[in-house]
Amino acid sequence: MRCQACHETAVISTSNGTFCRRHFIGAFERTTLDTIETYGLVKPTETIAIANSGGKDSLSLLHVVAKYFKGSNKLVSITIDEGISGYRDKTIDTMKKYCSKYGVEYRIYSYKDFTGETMDVITHLKPGVPCATCGVLRRYLLNAAAIDCGADKIATAHNMDDEAENVLMNLLQNDFEKLLRLGPISGITSRKGFVPRVKPFMFLSEKETMLFSILNGINAEHKPCPYAGFGFRGVVSRKLKELESVSTGAKRSIIDKMLQVRASHGSGTGEPHRELFYCDICGAPTSEEVCEACNIKAQIKRLKRP
Repeated sequence: MRCQACHETAVISTSNGTFCRRHFIGAFERTTLDTIETYGLVKPTETIAIANSGGKDSLSLLHVVAKYFKGSNKLVSITIDEGISGYRDKTIDTMKKYCSKYGVEYRIYSYKDFTGETMDVITHLKPGVPCATCGVLRRYLLNAAAIDCGADKIATAHNMDDEAENVLMNLLQNDFEKLLRLGPISGITSRKGFVPRVKPFMFLSEKETMLFSILNGINAEHKPCPYAGFGFRGVVSRKLKELESVSTGAKRSIIDKMLQVRASHGSGTGEPHRELFYCDICGAPTSEEVCEACNIKAQIKRLKRP
């Protein structure tokens, strides 16, 4: 297998091309920068909060964003500490190491500070799939953290696999409204209280981000969350990998079709069909009187009572 750019031995072959080490790194960064430019993900002088778990994807994003935007933008790394013993504590140490290396300020926000309990405790207290609760709390704290940092955008390391999974999950759950809020700039971007989320890696696969981190000497944890297997996403992820193995480019095709549907419906702000209010407890935007995160917080408090 030869590199399509120079005919040297290739290190990877994906729907984005077949490249040697040098040309792969260049192609990876060009794809990222093209996505940023095409969709206006980062504009000069904006404050960009980088969602940083300390894993391979988010550290690769930190690497690229710091390399190209540290001079023109204020960058802040945000880590959400769920409180998963033996897992998140290790990635937090890694996150701190690379933020120091790239000279980027970091801040940590935790489930413990917000709910009074760690995810490990919440999993035992609260019935149901852990990923459902974790997803609500993560999205809430990430948005709250970005507001606290004065950020104009939240850059996340969601890759092609993540986005294709999101499309399929929303289709299978018949949630067309959430489907229209996907894309390079996602969420409800037109309402006060929401910080837009941007995805510079949306057209790069998990395989590519993994290799990029390795070739750049990023020594990150490469293991999944111990609770990940309980969620619906895990099922969809496995099926999507099977589909890609028999039909190369399937993930990209799913994303391209989603973008076509989104464009045909005039989507760009993720405007919800339902009326939005502001949470009676915390003031965050919500479709109910009390937001999901505050409801979870109250439920955990009740479950802790003897």
